[in-house]
Amino acid sequence: MEAGRFVFGIGGESLAVAQNTYAVNWFKGKELNLVFGLQLSMARVGSTVNMNMMGWLYQKIAETRGSTGYSTLGVSLLLGGTTCIFSLVCALVLGYLDRRAERILDKEQGKTGEVIKLSDVKDFPLSLWLIFIVCVCYYVAVFPFIGLGKVFFLEKFQFTPAQASAVNSIVYIISAPASPVLGLLVDKTGKNIIWVMCAVVVTLISHMMLAFTFWNPWIAMSLLGLSYSLLACALWPMVAFVVPEHQLGTAYGFMQSIQNLGLAVIAIVAGAILDNRGYLFLEVFFSACVCISLVAVVMLYFVDLMRGGDLNLSARQRSELEKRAVAEEERRELLRQQQQEDLARLRPMSAFGVRNRYLSRLGAQLPDHYCTHMSALGHRSVLK
Repeated sequence: MEAGRFVFGIGGESLAVAQNTYAVNWFKGKELNLVFGLQLSMARVGSTVNMNMMGWLYQKIAETRGSTGYSTLGVSLLLGGTTCIFSLVCALVLGYLDRRAERILDKEQGKTGEVIKLSDVKDFPLSLWLIFIVCVCYYVAVFPFIGLGKVFFLEKFQFTPAQASAVNSIVYIISAPASPVLGLLVDKTGKNIIWVMCAVVVTLISHMMLAFTFWNPWIAMSLLGLSYSLLACALWPMVAFVVPEHQLGTAYGFMQSIQNLGLAVIAIVAGAILDNRGYLFLEVFFSACVCISLVAVVMLYFVDLMRGGDLNLSARQRSELEKRAVAEEERRELLRQQQQEDLARLRPMSAFGVRNRYLSRLGAQLPDHYCTHMSALGHRSVLK
């Protein structure tokens, strides 16, 4: 079981890194925030379907086999694992489409001369490190809380198990339809840092409502679902704005790694706090993590402001900046072609070409098929 979960974890996290890199390569400068929202939406749909279907599937298999146990669980997991086959087919199709686009559009990816090294991590800008801090400190206050949330609602609000499960899963249910809409909103308005800041503040309010009030938890959990969706749409695309394209895979891989490390450590810490201090102290701890994330967002805002404000541009400003970048790239390409043509004109001519040019300047009539710079004709004339 442990070995299987280990292998599945390696595949799942590698898939997430590749997925984010593909999204940036295909949609950078276009609807990138919407694409990340759609990714989150599909992931949450899968999580919701899994949580609601696997238990039912296990019961049906147990009724069919007439017994429960590890063998029935194995059959259930095997049937559930068939979705990975569909994922593999989609990955193969995506790889084919990417290779085809590279050939048709002449992207020349990987031919820039830049070498991808793990040591690139030490060259990451301060803005990227602040994004990492925001990511870790925010997600450790969401996923571990959802993992422990059912018992929290049972004990504090005296919910039934069904009610507790329903309110605990509302975060994922809301994020599925809300993520694409919020991603489109961020695409249309820009200002990614401001949206991230709003998401962190709303999440902090949600945790404080759960910790210090007895208000209906559906309100706090609904706010948490919206803010969680908004942060994912606005935060993850910012990585593409602060690192070169050849470092995107390294940056997203490192971001995913430290996020998982933080989740693993905080899950242990949260369990210890819950066993020794109870849910009130646990909510205070989660609120403190969100406060650290808020401080990192504020620092990111001022660091970005001092460096030109690229992360917090409006959609119109970012579009104009990209148009200028494209125009500059076209100008450089035209200049490069002109330089190549100038070098071609300065290339030494063959003796045959020099003779023909000299004769043409004297007024001699040369055959139409003669060319003053084609040494091949000279070679054929020698053979004659």
